[in-house]
Amino acid sequence: MTDISTYDAIRAIALRLVRERYPTAVAAIIGGSFATGRQTPTSDIDLLLLFDHVDCAWRDTLVAEGRTVELFAHDMATFTYFCKEIDAPGGKVPLVMMVVEGENILAPGAQHAQLLALAQAIAAAGPPLLDVENLQRRRYAITTALEDLVDSVHPGEALAVACQLYEALADLHLRAAGVWSGGGKHLFRRLQAFDAAVAGQLDGALRLVASDLPAGQRAFGQVAGAVLAPVGGPLLEGFTLPAPAHWRSAPAA
Repeated sequence: MTDISTYDAIRAIALRLVRERYPTAVAAIIGGSFATGRQTPTSDIDLLLLFDHVDCAWRDTLVAEGRTVELFAHDMATFTYFCKEIDAPGGKVPLVMMVVEGENILAPGAQHAQLLALAQAIAAAGPPLLDVENLQRRRYAITTALEDLVDSVHPGEALAVACQLYEALADLHLRAAGVWSGGGKHLFRRLQAFDAAVAGQLDGALRLVASDLPAGQRAFGQVAGAVLAPVGGPLLEGFTLPAPAHWRSAPAA
């Protein structure tokens, strides 16, 4: 039986899929776990297709030769829009990372060169700076969540709050430093690459909440203090957030 967990086997599956179903693609990039060497026996194939033109960008989940494929289809205009207008403002650019880290399995051409240059430029520029209001929102959310965690006596509730804190602290630590963030496992990977010490502290704190709640509460307090200190520290008193004036229902008739 063929080992379809090896990169060469995955590359062959992806290439056959593109040639059979998407022959007009001008670039086909394998990204994700197979591009970074982190694949497992059941990892799916992340595949970005570039065309000269698409009426609209789309994504598909399909199965090719027993392997799940997550497919993302774009032309240069839709790729640029998704990366700059949708992904980048949130500090996460998964499509950019697919192109930067991945391999084009089709013949090299001008379109792929243009795509790669754009992706590299976006990645190098880093995410938008966090403005004062955004930082205040984050500081307040983390401070209140930490209070909830410290006050919690229910293990299930504490773990739910700790998961929320983990994501908020990791994302803030990256964004405050001008580094791209990520979601799920990619958040840990980005944080580990940027600051292994904080990544280890957050990981350890989360594990402690599940096994030794008081120790986990103390650990989260320490790492939260370290992450918040460079951006102004905890924030409770004095935080205000006015809603837009038009957020009101029309008077009842």
